[in-house]
Amino acid sequence: MNRRLSEKQAQAYRLVSGEFEGLSTTDAAMKMSITSQALNRLLSRAKKTCSQLFPILTKQEAEVKTMLAEDRANVDMANQLQVSLSRISQIIGSINEKQGTAYGRPVKMLKYETWMDPQIIRRF
Repeated sequence: MNRRLSEKQAQAYRLVSGEFEGLSTTDAAMKMSITSQALNRLLSRAKKTCSQLFPILTKQEAEVKTMLAEDRANVDMANQLQVSLSRISQIIGSINEKQGTAYGRPVKMLKYETWMDPQIIRRF
């Protein structure tokens, strides 16, 4: 099922996505002349329609993602964005978390099941 976003949903996504304008939800809502709650509803519906677009990266995360694709060194990214190396590491971690990857590989999510209870050993 390949549905498309409505014009309003697409506009809301472009305004808050770091890959486009990267505005806060408050600023994007003001630009669209709607409330923040209405903007969040638009984004929620957009997520149901095109889940591959979410989660939304911030503007800084989008910039770092582009530089990572260019195979830039962390030091170069930090210098260009005028932030510390530790901040670059945090941003990369945030990108990986949002994309469900760690070190470029998909993360296998662990799931708790009730049948596991007898297998759990508590250590104090």
